[in-house]
Amino acid sequence: ERAPRCKTMILDKTGTLTYGKPKLVDEFIAPGFEKNKVLAFAASLEQYSKHPLAGAVVSAAKTRKIALREASHMSEPPGQGLQGDVQGRHVRITSRHKLSQEQPELELPPQEGGLECIVLLDGVFAGVYRFRDAPRSESQAFIGHLGPRHGIERVMLVSGDRASEVAYLAKQVGIEEVHASQ
Repeated sequence: ERAPRCKTMILDKTGTLTYGKPKLVDEFIAPGFEKNKVLAFAASLEQYSKHPLAGAVVSAAKTRKIALREASHMSEPPGQGLQGDVQGRHVRITSRHKLSQEQPELELPPQEGGLECIVLLDGVFAGVYRFRDAPRSESQAFIGHLGPRHGIERVMLVSGDRASEVAYLAKQVGIEEVHASQ
């Protein structure tokens, strides 16, 4: 009943303006590690996770026809990432922020736009996976019609994701006001 009087619309990113299915689009593998082996360990652990990026890692492994192994001693405490053992190796998948807090001396590749996760094998930095979640095909048109058709004066994108990822999507769909890391 009050919707016609609304002048501000606040939107979430994942699953609202995007498909909610991030895809692995880039990977940086540390010297001394093999691309497909790192992916095999990461995907073998991620197959047990419900995190949105886990599905993208597993999907990338399946696309490359990499066999997934069983994992044991898994744990996924909130905000701590995922860890467990795969074929006698300890695998940990975490965020840049968390790892930088624990090991500030560790030099990681420069951060770029998009979502990312860091992979460690036996405590050693093995790689960075970068992801993008594509905007829905109708998102830009939907945002564009809110003002003229419904009298919406202010559209905000509010997300828990990193600023670079939220800004990237906002630019694609035509939203100027962005609030990230919320």
